[in-house]
Amino acid sequence: MKKIFLLLILFAFTASLQAQDVKIGYTSAYLILPHVPAYMKAQDSLKKTETTLTNTLMEKQKDFEAKVKKFEADRQSPNAIPVLLQTRANELQKLQQEITQERDLYTQELQKMQAKLQTPILQKVKTAIEEVGKENGYTFILSSQDGMGQDNFLFSTDKINVTVLVLNKLGVKMTAAELEAANAKLEAEAIAAEKAAQK
Repeated sequence: MKKIFLLLILFAFTASLQAQDVKIGYTSAYLILPHVPAYMKAQDSLKKTETTLTNTLMEKQKDFEAKVKKFEADRQSPNAIPVLLQTRANELQKLQQEITQERDLYTQELQKMQAKLQTPILQKVKTAIEEVGKENGYTFILSSQDGMGQDNFLFSTDKINVTVLVLNKLGVKMTAAELEAANAKLEAEAIAAEKAAQK
């Protein structure tokens, strides 16, 4: 009985969608954001801050490693004083904890900065998508990619891709051909960067 009831609900829903003029479009933040100047500026700012924080941590880590190396050498000395060695070992342990805490703090700060910079941009993109949907009579505008940038659709036609409309609404003037070329270039750069990172 439950199966029949569910089939009736599904049939009614399908019939109601067919009775309406359903217009579906798709886009993806992954296709939009790399072409929005404010987003790219935010990314550059994040990258610079991340580089600065990483360099600071690397310097502290190098200093720590040098102190550990000297400690190990001093510990092998026949003139080593156990009480002083224990004091230095405690100091090294404390220094290592400080570096770990600092790394965690830097990660949190980067996440806060990312949210602060990107949230207004993402809201503008969402608003632009909603406006494109309303202005062009779309019933649904779906995301063509999941949170990891993977395609959600097994098949779609470019006729319902609203990415160019959304970019135009955001003030980024591009044709579909320009968008396709720009995305191909971005993808090639990402692949090259990934290969370089693996070396």
